[in-house]
Amino acid sequence: MGRICFLGSALHRRDSRVFGRLCHSLVMAGFQPSLIVCDNEEDEMIDGISIISTGFKTEYRWKRMLFSKKQLYVAALKVDADIYHISEPELISLGMKLKRLGKKVVFDMREGYPEMILSKEYIPGILRRLVYWWLKWYMKKTLKKFDAVFSVTPELQNRLQVQFHCKNSYVVTNYPNIDSNYRLSLDEYLKRDNVVCYIGSIYRISCQEKFFEALERIPKVKYLLAGKFWENYKVELMKLPYWSRIEFIDGFKREELSHIFSRAIISNTLRDFSKTASPNGSLGVIKIFESMEAALPVICSDVPLYREIVKKYNCGICVDPYNVNEIETAVRFLIENKQQAYEMGQNGRTAIIKEYNWNKQFLVYKDVIIKVINNE
Repeated sequence: MGRICFLGSALHRRDSRVFGRLCHSLVMAGFQPSLIVCDNEEDEMIDGISIISTGFKTEYRWKRMLFSKKQLYVAALKVDADIYHISEPELISLGMKLKRLGKKVVFDMREGYPEMILSKEYIPGILRRLVYWWLKWYMKKTLKKFDAVFSVTPELQNRLQVQFHCKNSYVVTNYPNIDSNYRLSLDEYLKRDNVVCYIGSIYRISCQEKFFEALERIPKVKYLLAGKFWENYKVELMKLPYWSRIEFIDGFKREELSHIFSRAIISNTLRDFSKTASPNGSLGVIKIFESMEAALPVICSDVPLYREIVKKYNCGICVDPYNVNEIETAVRFLIENKQQAYEMGQNGRTAIIKEYNWNKQFLVYKDVIIKVINNE
């Protein structure tokens, strides 16, 4: 039906949104997706997805930002796709370059830029606001020229329409794929140890130190922390007494996620949204929906978006991520009332099957892509 080429300078070739969702779904729908990344691994074909490496990889952000675009541009022209898909702000200029050649290009706004710049510790504090204002100006100038712009949550879409005047913007959020064969019986759930898990990127805004403090008050509870740390947050957490009691998994493959969930009875998905571009919560935070798909009750941030989901489906407990007493009370309730916790988990899985699943999101993406290809 068409050739779709994804470009990424910092994008991992097994990225959960691009590779795990978009590319696989495109193959199933009859498209020919390719993924061009900046790493030093071999080119490969996986499940009908062509993965191409530029051979350029550096640990230095400034080198990546300066030199990766040229490498990606050369590789992109060789692919000669019907549509090019980018999702990193640093590649907007590459997208514009392709547009000037008459190519069709879409942008995927996965995070709340330009506001995210203000929290980037690798940018010296004195420069962050300058970079923020420049990026805001540049995005306002360029994004409306793309053939389509996607976002992962309605709040970002509203910003795209109001601030950046992107009339052709659409929400395609990070809901999980459904494992239709998965079942979790009450008996299986009750046999699990009292383990709380957290999966995914580990930021300061995930308020781990508050969760540590709450768990210290609860005997016979284990904490399984699985993911990659950002910035110097790990150094700070390792200094806390509770660190010696957690089980830390330093990153994991997507196929290992189900095993991690199978060890837990509760999923911690807390985040301080007041320090993000989506203070009311975001549908783009996939860990909450993956936890629900695994039939685990969730402890989530007490923000309007999640309050609405929890109220509608009774699938977890909302707490203030900085209130240790609220976190402790939530964990204690779920541990001491395991049948209710199990029912919350089952309600969450029902919510995914009915509403928050990737199949429905992909239909939106596919419809837009077909319209762009056909110049509709």
